[in-house]
Amino acid sequence: MFNFFLLFRTRIVTICFIFCLFTLGACSDKSGEPESKLTTVESPKKNEIDSNQEKEKEETKNLKKINYGQLQKKIIYGVAQLHEVYEALTDHDVGSLTNTVHGLYSMRWHRGVYNLLDDLWLLKKEKHPDFAWDLFAKAPVRIALASTINRVKIVKTDEQLEYIRKHKYDEHEFHRAQVVVALGYNGEESDIPYIKSMAMGDNAYVAQSAISGLALMGGEKAKYALAEVWKKYIDTPRGDLAKKLIQKVYNETPSLEKPEQEQDKTNKQVSSTTEPMN
Repeated sequence: MFNFFLLFRTRIVTICFIFCLFTLGACSDKSGEPESKLTTVESPKKNEIDSNQEKEKEETKNLKKINYGQLQKKIIYGVAQLHEVYEALTDHDVGSLTNTVHGLYSMRWHRGVYNLLDDLWLLKKEKHPDFAWDLFAKAPVRIALASTINRVKIVKTDEQLEYIRKHKYDEHEFHRAQVVVALGYNGEESDIPYIKSMAMGDNAYVAQSAISGLALMGGEKAKYALAEVWKKYIDTPRGDLAKKLIQKVYNETPSLEKPEQEQDKTNKQVSSTTEPMN
């Protein structure tokens, strides 16, 4: 019985000692030893609080649902605010982000967006840590970025054009689709044979993009390339698209006659309207 009380008293003393240690540490001045012990004990608690705050921030961020579709629409229409552009560029959906980056062309009037294009190309992650940098560093998003910079800057874009052409024969269809559209926007006639070959290729998705690329390019050579696609794929969805774009872009209806026959026909119509009346 005596041993029980002795053990109990010993535990009570130990508990009281620990309690006094914390109490003295909290009440002591900065020069006392107890404060040193207090710092040692409370540091883990502070770290734990910081960790919990970071978790709360991350949970809040995850709970915030960003409507990337709505942001993309505002960018394409050129009415987005700069903070909305920043938010849109955190999108980790590769297809959606690629289209958004193409749409930045419509925001070229905004000085902040104009300067942002350089930051994106140079991958200045420290400026915008939340952006989807893993996607900006590679195709297809980087192809779209190169195209947008080429369209906005106009001059000194050799680096971007070289990057675009480097992906002309990528295995992934989405990459090639970005290339034909980018080259169509660029408008160099030397790219017409390549774009036409993609328009007549086996991949329907790339072909559709290539037909659109020829329409974006404009000019007589691009028009005749579209007409050739229409003739080869007449009465098919591919041919219908080529015909529709010829009508829309050139305000003409394609004909099965050869170009020289069409020109002769046009000349005859002109001469008949200028003949003097008897």
